[in-house]
Amino acid sequence: MDKSEKHAHMNLATARREAGVRRDAFAAQRAKEGLRVSWLSLVVNIFLIASKLAVGILSGSYAMIADAVHSVVDLASDVAAIFGLKMAAVPRDENHPYGHHKFASLCALLIALSIFGFCVGLIYTSVRELTEGDLKVPGLSACWMALVAMIIKEAMYHYAHRQAVRLKSRILLANALDHRTDAVASLLVLVAVGVAHLAGPSWAFLDKLAGLILGALMGYESFKLTWGATQDLLDAAPSHEIINDLREHVLPVPGVLAYHNFRARRVGDLYEVDLHIQVAPEKTVTEGHSIADAVETAILNRHPEVLDVMVHVEPADGRHLRAEGIHGQKRTVRLSGD
Repeated sequence: MDKSEKHAHMNLATARREAGVRRDAFAAQRAKEGLRVSWLSLVVNIFLIASKLAVGILSGSYAMIADAVHSVVDLASDVAAIFGLKMAAVPRDENHPYGHHKFASLCALLIALSIFGFCVGLIYTSVRELTEGDLKVPGLSACWMALVAMIIKEAMYHYAHRQAVRLKSRILLANALDHRTDAVASLLVLVAVGVAHLAGPSWAFLDKLAGLILGALMGYESFKLTWGATQDLLDAAPSHEIINDLREHVLPVPGVLAYHNFRARRVGDLYEVDLHIQVAPEKTVTEGHSIADAVETAILNRHPEVLDVMVHVEPADGRHLRAEGIHGQKRTVRLSGD
């Protein structure tokens, strides 16, 4: 190895170390911010559970009591989110050589299933109360409690959603949507109880109807969350936008003539990538390895949300060269080699 090659190899090693530092810093920042959001959410939910339950019992509002029970589900979601974020930060070990990041997806699934279970019970109970229960106008205190809870939960939704998008965290997104459904629940209570007070006892059924509508809305949201978390656990490919953004850095690397079998999967809130690259057949094993390292570093440098990149090197001959992903040709949207 001459001086220029040695110098290039040292620069590449430095770049890889810097990419690793950035990736670790990004993961640490995600865990720190995620736990901050989850702990704040947990404290807020404890306060709202006690307040809603007390007001619901005193005012006789079935919708407010149902809203309090939903906050209990939110509390369980916070606990699951905290557990998932902490487990995702645990280093790899002998039994988990790929890390613990999928605990985040597992906890997101548990959050969604807990919401779905609550929705089924709420819909059943609301229908029963509408057909068999006594229809009484709840106390006006339920309106004020619903208004306060709606403002708090909507503010929590915007804060958690902003952090989830910034940190690209699905578990935080699930938690944020929990806040939104709780805000919608409080809005329904506010409207139902308010109309019943303004229009008279004949409209008291709205208190029960609010619980029914709430169950349907949350059921739809929980289905979307369940589907997304399940796809992550089954190693479904990310969207085309994410794939294209990741593989944009392959062909610009000097020495890469083509690539194929580019794949990515979500691992918790991160991504793992693997691909095959083709290099000139006359390249040595050492040169091919250096090119593969350069591809890995290029992706990791620009995408701290990528946990790991596996690059397989092949000669660019008739046997391995594919029709797509060739240097100098226009790249198509379809996944090459898949």
